[in-house]
Amino acid sequence: MLPTVTSESIALLPLYARDRQPAALTPDAVMKQTHLRPHEHLMYRFQDRFFWCEHEDVSSLRSRVSYINTLINHIRQTMPNREQPLTLISLGAGGLLMESFIHRQLQGYGYQDIHWRVIDIEYGPDGTPCCLSHRDSLDAFATLTAEKLAIYASDQRYFNTFTGGNGGVNDRGRGATVLLGIDPPTSSSQASGMACFDPKRMSVKGRPVEDIADANCLYLIACDPEDKAQVHHAMAALTRGDRVVTLSGIIKCHVNKFGRCEVLSTQSPRSQMMKAACVPLLEQAKATQASTSAFEMTLSDIKRTVERYVAAMADENDLYYAVSCVSDYDVSLTRLRDYIIDNSHTSLFATMEMNATHIENHP
Repeated sequence: MLPTVTSESIALLPLYARDRQPAALTPDAVMKQTHLRPHEHLMYRFQDRFFWCEHEDVSSLRSRVSYINTLINHIRQTMPNREQPLTLISLGAGGLLMESFIHRQLQGYGYQDIHWRVIDIEYGPDGTPCCLSHRDSLDAFATLTAEKLAIYASDQRYFNTFTGGNGGVNDRGRGATVLLGIDPPTSSSQASGMACFDPKRMSVKGRPVEDIADANCLYLIACDPEDKAQVHHAMAALTRGDRVVTLSGIIKCHVNKFGRCEVLSTQSPRSQMMKAACVPLLEQAKATQASTSAFEMTLSDIKRTVERYVAAMADENDLYYAVSCVSDYDVSLTRLRDYIIDNSHTSLFATMEMNATHIENHP
């Protein structure tokens, strides 16, 4: 759980004078409007009901301010029409402090029709936040954005709004689109030496979910029976959402933009063994169903196929297998990026990882 949002109210300093365009943000200006609040091993910066998680080596105040300024400059240069609709999609939006600064800056530069799509596993499957802190943040952001806001628990839920036949708006058809991807603050564990550059291991940022409708990826993990507790510990850390874990005997399966199952593995012998066995089984499953109907692989199809493989392997070796459906951050980012760049309108993809900002312009 996050720190409880109290009833205190902080006077917001104006980001810009009313008779001129806003100045670029500075760390000092942000510090004057906010305060820090520790919670467990993380530090949160609050401005009234908005907050973000701050870590000096991963998502510092200075790097966040630099990200905002760089993003605003790119939007002004590549999307100069202030009257055209502008849609911003924020993955891992959390407490929306970053988004609130971006929104006010854009308003200061005259952008008039700003739409937000905020995605975070903490928001719950129906858009209802799981905890009071996020609920308060979303309520405040809805007011700030004049209700031009849609809330999703996962990228899968977001895509379902316009592929599920329920009348959702295709954001690419509205106008310019911006995707924001701030590397999860929980990856502060990477700064403590857990980042993995070993090709035989994989760093994963997935959150196991109960409802497969919120999942975009499947993890298959194999280990010796005596290491079973370590796997359970790693999955528990992912469920809490406060760690990035590194694993050796793992494959990740997800549906790519072509509707095919993509299998990612490490270079460890155990991981390679699972990939070599599962890929033909998944291809066979797709071919079998495609012969009788128009068929696009789903995560449920992948799960059934992988579980059949695990059941068959129970008689072949004495390994322990764990299958988990997850909302994987890296897969989400890839899927959303593929979505926004396949667009006749201008799009931007803006990420921040380990304090470094990267911007892609499309086309």
